[in-house]
Amino acid sequence: MTKRWTTGVVAVVALVGCGGPAGPTGAEGETGPVGAQGATGPEGPQGKTGAPGKTGAAGAPGDAGPGVVTTSCLSPCHGFNGVVAQYETSTHYTAYVGNLASATPETAWTENGAPCGNCHAIDGLALRAAGDVTTLDEGVVESLTRGEIGYLDPTTHTEADALYAGSATVAEVYCTTCHAVTPDNDPHVTGMPWTPGSYPLVVSEAADAGVVLEKSPLGGSVTGTAIENFGPSNTCMWCHRSSEDVTNVISPVSNVITSRYWGPHLGPEADVFSGRGGYEFPGESYGEAAHETLLGCVDCHMPPVTDNQGVPDHSFAPQLAVCGNCHSPAPTSFNVANFQYGVATNLHELQADLNSAGYLTRSEAPPYEPLSSTELADGQFQLDEPLPSSTAIGGAEAGALYDYLLVARGAALGVHNPVYVQELLYDAIVAVTGSAPMTLPNRP
Repeated sequence: MTKRWTTGVVAVVALVGCGGPAGPTGAEGETGPVGAQGATGPEGPQGKTGAPGKTGAAGAPGDAGPGVVTTSCLSPCHGFNGVVAQYETSTHYTAYVGNLASATPETAWTENGAPCGNCHAIDGLALRAAGDVTTLDEGVVESLTRGEIGYLDPTTHTEADALYAGSATVAEVYCTTCHAVTPDNDPHVTGMPWTPGSYPLVVSEAADAGVVLEKSPLGGSVTGTAIENFGPSNTCMWCHRSSEDVTNVISPVSNVITSRYWGPHLGPEADVFSGRGGYEFPGESYGEAAHETLLGCVDCHMPPVTDNQGVPDHSFAPQLAVCGNCHSPAPTSFNVANFQYGVATNLHELQADLNSAGYLTRSEAPPYEPLSSTELADGQFQLDEPLPSSTAIGGAEAGALYDYLLVARGAALGVHNPVYVQELLYDAIVAVTGSAPMTLPNRP
């Protein structure tokens, strides 16, 4: 603080006596020199904050780096009720987990050079769609890119199956089995959000992409039977099929069934649903049900999930609510008009007839025993297998056995094609017994 200077000293004015008149004011003296800088005082209090300035313009977004997810990674796949959670309730997933945990995993299902991997290996569909399979003796599969795997061996002139050419080690049906996922469309790589259609199916949905079943029109040929194009359901049908060319498997005259594995493969829903894959008895005609003409697999097994952006349900479980779109009043079970009960009754009758003839067993090794009374009563028709024998049977009896296994293994007690199923069962019972079924007196 600067010191202040006074001019002169304090004058003492004598207040005694009288003085003469005041003289003139003297000239102002010169200002003294400035004193030295004083010490800095304490800091004053904080002043009020001023008003905020204007926000600057946003800069342009930068490019997402590899593996960087810029949006939520939960929907529609990874949420609590998303695609992954649905898939983990499916038979596809539980079969994979069971096989993976097995002490003797089914490695043959994915063995290179065996036919099983065409459906059971994680990349089986993709390889088939690309035409990447192997055959014996330079055989040619005529409709490989439409799902067919059977071909005529040029050397033996017999039906054979194309062989898996991949290298999967465990049987698994997974996202990449059905969907063509690449680094260009995989959100885990691109960081871009999922959008409808960004995961295209491996199997074609094009107008000319109808599936070809393993059922040739004439014995000695292996050309398959083409069915309608079911769009996204084509994917299901490439694997859910008999995998046996019934025309070449069954001789019109003599058939010796030497293996428990004779007949249609497990899960031949496409053969039933299409109304084309069964053994059809000469002279009979076979019809179609409304299900086959109006629907596809995905309509009932993969309806859109409203609270998951309308993405199809990947539990693959049939949804009863879909039935209400056509049936009125809306059904409360899949046993619409007691149809499933009726088919179960027909199957029980045919099962008993075939068992009495010595055609069925559940024995896993010799000596093969016919079904027991308990097995005949349990309703687990899909567990029945052909009883190996050296005795030849005719084409009609073999056809009846084939159709029983087809319907039993085709699931849902005939719901996939009610008309076709009842026609097959009626004809099969007549072929074995020579009489109309007690449970189905009139052919549908």
